[in-house]
Amino acid sequence: MKYMTYFPDLSPYRYSDSTQSMLNVGWLAREHPFPTGTAPEGLVETLAELAKHSVNVQRGMHFCELCPDFQTARQNTSRCDTFIGSGEIRVPGSKRVTYASPAMIVHYVEEHSYLPPAEYCEAVMRTT
Repeated sequence: MKYMTYFPDLSPYRYSDSTQSMLNVGWLAREHPFPTGTAPEGLVETLAELAKHSVNVQRGMHFCELCPDFQTARQNTSRCDTFIGSGEIRVPGSKRVTYASPAMIVHYVEEHSYLPPAEYCEAVMRTT
């Protein structure tokens, strides 16, 4: 199973080369605790819409390591007709901040109750 790189929320983005300054959100790993809770209304749907336009899509596929087994993780590489097993969502924030998240963040929020930082949630909801 191919695991994704872990980065703490709001740490500087370093996953791939970029001329844009960004902050990481949602780069989760099983061995690192993450905040959980109830997502703001509409967050999952808005993230799913943003995932339809993923950027920095890689050749490989990411499987959720938070899922209980490989079969479940394999089933969760897509949501509806959108592939979320590769690529990133970029969200413009306030104060010239841009957030970079794996497209898999849709699944993390929806199925694993991951609660991204409030400032990220607000920025996502402003994209609608």
